[in-house]
Amino acid sequence: MINKYNDEDLENESKIRQTQPSSAAAWDSPQSLVGSLLQKTTSRAFRTLADNSASYDGDTVQNPNLNDVIEATISRSSSTLDEKEEEIGSISQGKSKSSDDTEQLNNTKPITKHEDKRTYLGNPSVTPTALAHSLWKSTILPHQDTVIDATCGNGKDCLALAKMLFPVDDDVNCQQDAVSPQAQLIGIDIQARAIVNTQRSLLSSLPSEIYYNHVSVLEQSHEHLMNVPADTRSVGLVCYNLGYLPGGTTDNYKETQTQTQTTLNSITDASLLLRVGGLLSVMTYPGSNLEESRAVEHFAEGLAMLTTRDVGGWRGYVNSIPDYDDGGSIRGTVSRALERVAAEGSKKQTWRVFLHKPLGRPLSPVLVTAMRIK
Repeated sequence: MINKYNDEDLENESKIRQTQPSSAAAWDSPQSLVGSLLQKTTSRAFRTLADNSASYDGDTVQNPNLNDVIEATISRSSSTLDEKEEEIGSISQGKSKSSDDTEQLNNTKPITKHEDKRTYLGNPSVTPTALAHSLWKSTILPHQDTVIDATCGNGKDCLALAKMLFPVDDDVNCQQDAVSPQAQLIGIDIQARAIVNTQRSLLSSLPSEIYYNHVSVLEQSHEHLMNVPADTRSVGLVCYNLGYLPGGTTDNYKETQTQTQTTLNSITDASLLLRVGGLLSVMTYPGSNLEESRAVEHFAEGLAMLTTRDVGGWRGYVNSIPDYDDGGSIRGTVSRALERVAAEGSKKQTWRVFLHKPLGRPLSPVLVTAMRIK
């Protein structure tokens, strides 16, 4: 559940951070950089071992705090390597600059293809992922909402959500009274590799106090969400990136992917958890699971039809869902899900639903969003 973090851990981590080099000269060679990071990692691990009397069983560390220290330090070391590489590049570029305007123009670092691609893919007008992130940011209430990434995968979306929920440049006082909702970030995935990847990403990027007190990463199915949040008063966002976990190392890694029935059960729970103004965000992949993509779209449209004045109401809409050569399987699944939302949700609930898909690219990812406005 929510990770715990004690005062000794905070003190030890503060000492580690205070020992970082004060000048770029200490990072001039990769050998000195790696040696310094290794020394810090080892020293911190042994301090924790001595303080907590950790024991060993073969190659396994029995003290969970020591495991957390080693994992966090290694992750942060990797992050530091990347940052210092950029810093050294900037210093080297600065030293080569001349006061002559012509030379300065010639020495200007051109935009690389990688940087150009990153900027391109981060444009909400170009990719559904960038659009989703833009919508999430406009929805989340920092330091207050509960946010659930129901398919955390390699942790990229989870990290983006963490930065939105716990912005470092925010002047808002994070210390809240016992009555106010406590911010929670919850990542869920059924695969152990996804959990490890997400934990490493968050550990290397978040302040320790935030990670250990406001973040949970759960290895389980996302099918049932009602009992997952500790505080359900302000669930601001539940998001999904359906399909399979990318970057697998085995030939059959695509066999583990989201399923239509469990996905519908999950987004039904999500719809019942969301506060007014909360957002349901689902990225579907018609190219790999067309049935699931269709079911999600029909369910979302059904939410919008809960307040329709059309003859037959929302049930009339459900009855009009085509068979799709599946004997009405999608229609039946969507019908059961919406019956539950109508029965267990607010009688005045109202939804605004949008389907974001690129024209002329029928197999591209599709972003489905549903915001509860009443």
